[in-house]
Order: sequence, then structure tokens, then C-alpha cells
Amino acid sequence: MFDIWSTPAKLLAPLALAASGFCPSVHATDSSPCPPDWEPQICELKSVVDVLKKDHITEIDVPAFLDETIRLGVKTLPYATFRNAKEQQERAKEDERTRNGTPGIGIIFENRPDGLQIIDVVPDAPAAQAGVRSGDLVIAMDGNNLVGVDNTEVAKYAKGETGAPLKITLLRGKPQQRLELTLVRAIIKPRPATARRLDGDVLYTRLASFPEPAIGDYIDAVQAERKKGASIKAVILDLRVNGGGALNAAIGITALFTGRDKTAMVTLQRDDKMQHRITTNWPDYELPVMRGQDPLAPLQADDWWRRVPLVVLVDGQSASAAEATAAALKDLGRAKLLGTPTYGKGMAQTGIATRDDTYLVWSNARNLRPNGCPMEGYGVVPDWIVPPRKNADMDGILLGYREVDIPRPAYASKMSPDPFADLRKERQRLRDQRTQAKLDTARSAPLPQKEFGSDKDWQLKQALNALAGKPVQQMTVSPKLMPTQPMCVKLDQS
Repeated sequence: MFDIWSTPAKLLAPLALAASGFCPSVHATDSSPCPPDWEPQICELKSVVDVLKKDHITEIDVPAFLDETIRLGVKTLPYATFRNAKEQQERAKEDERTRNGTPGIGIIFENRPDGLQIIDVVPDAPAAQAGVRSGDLVIAMDGNNLVGVDNTEVAKYAKGETGAPLKITLLRGKPQQRLELTLVRAIIKPRPATARRLDGDVLYTRLASFPEPAIGDYIDAVQAERKKGASIKAVILDLRVNGGGALNAAIGITALFTGRDKTAMVTLQRDDKMQHRITTNWPDYELPVMRGQDPLAPLQADDWWRRVPLVVLVDGQSASAAEATAAALKDLGRAKLLGTPTYGKGMAQTGIATRDDTYLVWSNARNLRPNGCPMEGYGVVPDWIVPPRKNADMDGILLGYREVDIPRPAYASKMSPDPFADLRKERQRLRDQRTQAKLDTARSAPLPQKEFGSDKDWQLKQALNALAGKPVQQMTVSPKLMPTQPMCVKLDQS
């Protein structure tokens, strides 16, 4: 008797060959005929399950096995998720906790192939108190490797109750210093809307995300500042590092600044054959939190919202509802955009409860700007291209990970190939080239959110110049690194 794991390497191959001779022949059991409305592969799956149920060395938890089979398939599609009944119950509780504050450590991150790149930390949250910095790379949580995992796995490792510790392993600087920190989760309450009066009676406003209460929170923040002093002469809306949220909240913010009877967005459904126009009229931006009451109705007599000069700040982390807002305000002639091209998530998701209380989320539409151009993969290009720092490495910024860098499986669309396949390879080649050259990545790092609205905020300074009629200091950009020109759609007039 010997331990196979201690066998010398030269004996492994013969052992493997000998072992294969001990496996008895297994024959698939005859299964019932496949129903005519089933895909053949579903019957194949049933045949596989029948064999494993009968002859696998251990008894298999078949429901869990099939849940995982569905999950792995669904997750390969863009922004699609399958949750079993227990996971859906947990998600419902998580959504409720998010509205009231969520236990966490207070980090804002970008999920990259090599880990979680910290974009910013929430002031006074556990991560900030422990010394976590923007630019740190988190590679493990409680010993679970985060390299190459998706957002679903990250959420599973990160979630926990208030007061529960979370051990994170991170890399910092050059050479990469390895640090291990143990943080204690605390309630992180969402603060999506803030407003602050600047010199010259310019109002700097920020939306960090688009939760359901975003419209009301934003109105309250702005109105509170308007009551404090002289009339506000201009507004800056900061949508940088805003990953989106409720699309109806984006429509509501657009309606707030543009007024009624405008096209805020057009969605294309099922092979781009069905157009659906979303307007700035109630109830196109209705959300459950509003309880049937239009939050913009009391403001219709206040024309200030629709005439005050407006500049919107965007960057490569402005995504989904954030870039939809920016695009609508730009296309409708209501605002100028300043910053760097946005992320490029131009798809909408919906969800439905399926059998046995499971839940499926899938992408059901492409979002078009009011001008008929898609955002998916392209993003929104600002009127003024301005980096986060005066001496920024613009090539490095434009090569930051965006929607265009996410590959799509070949079976995700039978009709059209991946339009960004070649561009994706070229972008990765340029990144590899920069890595070999050992360029200073600090010059291409995002501006920490704690510096937004401060004297260190170069993009804000240029926005103030634009509003004052002064020259905006833009940066020369290599055309090959800019988003490609999208194929725009002629919109129905109805």
C-alpha cells in the first residue's frame, strides 16, 4: 500500500495507465424521447444527469448540480445572472439593506483580471481608517483569491454582517508591497447626491450613483444650497466614477434639466427590430420609491432648472445610467460634457422569477442616445477631452478597462460577430507593450474621489473655465485610442 501523492514523478504515467484499466464500462441508460419543443442539448443534459445519478462514485446533489450548470452558462452572456431560490431571497434582503445602508468596508473598486483595483475609499469607513489607499490592488479576501473572479464571486466573499471581520490582502506601489489588513465591517450608507457652492456662485453637484431615491435626493441637495445665498449662476454635475443604477432615475435627472416632451432614450429590443421611445414625461421615470407621485411636478414653474448653464463631468468609470444621463443632456443641447470617454455599457437588464422561485436576469435591450447612436462598447465622448491631472498619461487613461474589453462568447449572437474583437486584441497588445516598458502607472490612475471638487481637481478647474468663458486646457489624444465611430440608427418619429 502506498500514497499516490508521494509517488515519484516517473511512476505517475504508468500508474495512470494501469488505473484506467480498473474502470468498468458505463453505458448510458435509455431515456424517454425528447419532447418536440426541447433543444437537443437539453436531452443530452438529461442523459448525462441520468448516468451520473446511477453510476457516479458518490450520490450527487442533482438540484445543486443543475443550478450550477445553468449559472455557468448564463454568466457567459452579457450582464446575465441566474439565482436559485435561496440566493434570490438573500438578494432581496441585500437590496433592502442597500436602501438602508449596507455592511461593508467602504471601498470603490474596478474589477480587473489581476484583482480589485481600488479607485477610492469612503471617508471614515473601515477601509479608510485602516489606511487603504486608492491605487491599491486587492488580491484576496479572507484567503479567497480574487484574481480573475467576476463581480458575483467578489460579492460573495465581501458580504457579511456588521461587526464581522474581513481580512484583505493587497499589493501597493512599486515594487508591489504585500499587505494584510483585517477590517471590521460597518454600515455604509449611500450618499448619492451632494451639492456645494463654489466661488462665483457656481454650484458643484455630484451624483455618486443612481439608486431609486436619486432624483429626490438630488433635488433636495440642490434646493438646500439655492436657499443659502445669491442666485446660482451655473451648475456642474459630476458623474465621474458613477457606475449607474436605476435607469428611470437617469431619465428623471434628464427631465429635471431639459423639461417635458423630449426623447431621453430609445431602446432596441430583439435583433434591433423593436424601438421603444423613453421620454422626459411622467411616468417614464416613475420608480416604486415615488409612490405614484411625480417629484418634478412641483418644479415645473421654476424655470431655473431648464436654463441654468450646465457642465457635466464624466470619465472612464461613468457607466450605464450615468453615461445615459450625460448622453441625453448633450444630445438635447442642454449641457456640455468635459472629461474622458465613458465606460460604454449600453445595455438594459430585466429580470423574472422562473420555476421553483429561481430568478433570471438578462440583457433585454440596447440603449440608444437621443441622436440614435449606441453606447454599448463606444461610450460617450465629451465635448472637451480633459485628463484628471494636468500632466496625466492620456494613453494609459484611454487604455483603462472598459466595456469594449469584455469578450463575448461566439454563441451570444447567431447573427453578428463580436464587433470589437480586433480592437480588443489591439488594446491588450498596447497594454502589454506599456507593461514591458515599465511606465509610471500613477500618471494614468483615476483621480481619488476624495479629491473631487477640491483644488486638486483639474477637470473641475477646466469646467469652471468653460463656464466663465475662459479657454479649456484640453490634451492631445491619439485617435487610435479613442472610441471607434458607432453605427447610428435612424429613429422612428412616433
